[in-house]
Amino acid sequence: MTYKGVLMLWAALSVAIAACSSGAGPRPDGSVDGMTYDLALDLPPGCPPSQANDKGVGAPCTRGGGQCKNPLVCACDTILGLTLNGVPCICTLAGLNEHPGSNPSPCAASTPACGSNATCCDYMSTAFYCSPNVCLPGGSCIVFDGGT
Repeated sequence: MTYKGVLMLWAALSVAIAACSSGAGPRPDGSVDGMTYDLALDLPPGCPPSQANDKGVGAPCTRGGGQCKNPLVCACDTILGLTLNGVPCICTLAGLNEHPGSNPSPCAASTPACGSNATCCDYMSTAFYCSPNVCLPGGSCIVFDGGT
């Protein structure tokens, strides 16, 4: 799977976990179904940030630690059976486009409050996530085109 494909999958799954929650917990034997992707990302200098912004975006978290306050999610958590190794463990806000038929930009449609020093990034016309500005490659959101 390509870097872009993995990011698209992570964004979609982050949105799904933010949009709904499941009452299902871990199996009694501790096993899980899912996939793990090991990534070798070149993060921009200063990413992850040393502290969270005013909305909590960029706060450090640990896999499965529950440190991100609702509605934030931890970027390195296992989400719907998918685990990404190599992404910064930071809290982020993610959500669905509230008006996909009339507005192709989820950030414009939802006007999420990413807070200071963070940018709302569209995931195609379907969803959005907040990224600390210091973590934006080249200072811009990743453009998802649906390809692999």
